[in-house]
Amino acid sequence: MDGQGRVLLNNELREYAGMDKRVALVGQGHKFELWSEESWSSSRDIWLEEANQPDSELSEELQNLAL
Repeated sequence: MDGQGRVLLNNELREYAGMDKRVALVGQGHKFELWSEESWSSSRDIWLEEANQPDSELSEELQNLAL
């Protein structure tokens, strides 16, 4: 991180991850992930669709979780 709290990534990493101007910062417990906004949105939509299937393996607690 730089002095203003920005995360600095070199060109090779940004190209590999397909990152442009807009990214998603996703918290994962004790770590975080940076995704391209487009990749995150499409992956999130797929995961949510899978989780909402009738044969989903989520526990009742997770099914009732609301943020």
